[in-house]
Amino acid sequence: MRVLFVADDALLRDTARRELSPGFELLPVNTFALALPLLELEPAPTAIIIDLGLADAKGAADFLATLVERNYPGPRVLLSSKFRPEEASTLSQASIIHFALAMPWAPGELRAFVEAALGFRPFPSALHAS
Repeated sequence: MRVLFVADDALLRDTARRELSPGFELLPVNTFALALPLLELEPAPTAIIIDLGLADAKGAADFLATLVERNYPGPRVLLSSKFRPEEASTLSQASIIHFALAMPWAPGELRAFVEAALGFRPFPSALHAS
Protein backbone atom coordinates (compact mmCIF):
# COMPACT_ATOMS: atom_id res chain seq x y z
CA MET A 1 0.00 0.00 0.00
CA ARG A 2 1.23 3.44 -0.91
CA VAL A 3 1.27 6.40 1.43
CA LEU A 4 1.90 9.84 -0.04
CA PHE A 5 3.93 11.84 2.50
CA VAL A 6 4.16 15.61 1.95
CA ALA A 7 6.86 17.11 4.17
CA ASP A 8 9.97 19.17 3.53
CA ASP A 9 11.82 17.91 6.61
CA ALA A 10 14.10 15.04 5.52
CA LEU A 11 14.37 13.71 9.08
CA LEU A 12 10.57 13.59 9.36
CA ARG A 13 10.33 11.71 6.06
CA ASP A 14 13.03 9.23 7.16
CA THR A 15 11.30 8.67 10.50
CA ALA A 16 7.99 8.02 8.73
CA ARG A 17 9.64 5.63 6.25
CA ARG A 18 11.17 3.58 9.09
CA GLU A 19 7.93 3.51 11.05
CA LEU A 20 5.70 2.56 8.13
CA SER A 21 8.00 -0.19 6.77
CA PRO A 22 7.29 -2.92 6.09
CA GLY A 23 3.76 -2.88 4.79
CA PHE A 24 3.57 0.61 3.35
CA GLU A 25 5.43 2.10 0.40
CA LEU A 26 6.20 5.70 1.31
CA LEU A 27 6.05 8.22 -1.54
CA PRO A 28 7.87 11.23 -0.04
CA VAL A 29 7.65 14.69 -1.63
CA ASN A 30 8.52 18.10 -0.29
CA THR A 31 5.90 20.26 -2.05
CA PHE A 32 2.25 20.03 -3.03
CA ALA A 33 3.23 20.59 -6.69
CA LEU A 34 5.28 17.38 -6.58
CA ALA A 35 2.45 15.55 -4.80
CA LEU A 36 -0.22 16.24 -7.43
CA PRO A 37 1.12 13.91 -10.16
CA LEU A 38 1.42 11.08 -7.63
CA LEU A 39 -2.35 11.14 -7.18
CA GLU A 40 -2.58 9.71 -10.72
CA LEU A 41 -0.53 6.59 -9.94
CA GLU A 42 -2.13 3.19 -10.34
CA PRO A 43 -2.81 2.04 -7.74
CA ALA A 44 -3.35 5.43 -6.16
CA PRO A 45 -1.90 6.20 -2.74
CA THR A 46 -3.97 4.54 -0.03
CA ALA A 47 -3.50 7.45 2.37
CA ILE A 48 -1.97 10.92 2.35
CA ILE A 49 0.01 12.42 5.21
CA ILE A 50 0.63 16.18 5.20
CA ASP A 51 2.98 18.08 7.47
CA LEU A 52 1.24 21.42 8.01
CA GLY A 53 4.58 22.88 9.11
CA LEU A 54 6.19 22.65 5.68
CA ALA A 55 7.35 25.82 3.91
CA ASP A 56 4.59 25.32 1.32
CA ALA A 57 1.93 25.05 4.07
CA LYS A 58 -0.21 27.80 2.54
CA GLY A 59 -0.82 25.40 -0.32
CA ALA A 60 -2.45 22.87 2.02
CA ALA A 61 -5.96 24.27 1.58
CA ASP A 62 -5.68 24.17 -2.22
CA PHE A 63 -4.22 20.65 -2.12
CA LEU A 64 -7.00 19.41 0.16
CA ALA A 65 -9.58 21.05 -2.14
CA THR A 66 -7.98 19.24 -5.09
CA LEU A 67 -8.40 15.94 -3.23
CA VAL A 68 -12.12 16.69 -2.85
CA GLU A 69 -12.45 17.71 -6.52
CA ARG A 70 -10.77 14.47 -7.62
CA ASN A 71 -12.90 12.40 -5.24
CA TYR A 72 -9.81 11.02 -3.51
CA PRO A 73 -11.29 8.30 -1.25
CA GLY A 74 -8.46 7.73 1.22
CA PRO A 75 -7.78 9.31 4.58
CA ARG A 76 -5.87 12.55 4.92
CA VAL A 77 -3.62 12.66 7.98
CA LEU A 78 -2.62 16.16 9.02
CA LEU A 79 0.54 16.48 11.13
CA SER A 80 1.39 19.55 13.17
CA SER A 81 3.49 20.47 16.17
CA LYS A 82 0.78 23.05 16.93
CA PHE A 83 -1.92 20.43 17.53
CA ARG A 84 -2.51 19.63 21.16
CA PRO A 85 -2.57 15.82 21.44
CA GLU A 86 -6.00 15.71 23.12
CA GLU A 87 -7.59 17.90 20.44
CA ALA A 88 -5.96 15.95 17.62
CA SER A 89 -7.22 12.68 19.11
CA THR A 90 -10.77 14.02 19.44
CA LEU A 91 -10.79 15.31 15.85
CA SER A 92 -9.41 12.07 14.49
CA GLN A 93 -11.97 9.91 16.23
CA ALA A 94 -14.80 12.15 14.98
CA SER A 95 -13.89 12.05 11.27
CA ILE A 96 -13.96 9.48 8.52
CA ILE A 97 -11.67 11.37 6.11
CA HIS A 98 -9.53 13.93 7.94
CA PHE A 99 -7.33 12.93 10.83
CA ALA A 100 -4.93 14.96 12.98
CA LEU A 101 -1.77 13.76 14.68
CA ALA A 102 0.28 15.96 16.99
CA MET A 103 4.04 16.01 16.55
CA PRO A 104 6.24 14.67 17.83
CA TRP A 105 4.56 11.31 18.00
CA ALA A 106 5.62 8.37 20.14
CA PRO A 107 7.46 5.42 18.50
CA GLY A 108 4.93 3.22 16.69
CA GLU A 109 2.20 5.85 16.91
CA LEU A 110 2.30 6.93 13.26
CA ARG A 111 1.91 3.35 12.04
CA ALA A 112 -0.93 2.66 14.50
CA PHE A 113 -2.54 5.92 13.46
CA VAL A 114 -2.34 5.23 9.72
CA GLU A 115 -3.66 1.69 10.20
CA ALA A 116 -6.57 3.05 12.27
CA ALA A 117 -7.33 5.76 9.68
CA LEU A 118 -7.47 3.01 7.04
CA GLY A 119 -9.85 0.99 9.23
CA PHE A 120 -7.41 -1.86 9.92
CA ARG A 121 -7.61 -1.41 13.69
CA PRO A 122 -9.41 0.81 16.20
CA PHE A 123 -7.81 4.07 17.20
CA PRO A 124 -5.65 3.68 20.28
CA SER A 125 -7.47 5.06 23.31
CA ALA A 126 -4.71 7.55 23.98
CA LEU A 127 -3.01 9.04 20.95
CA HIS A 128 -0.50 11.46 22.35
CA ALA A 129 3.02 12.70 21.88
CA SER A 130 5.67 11.63 24.32
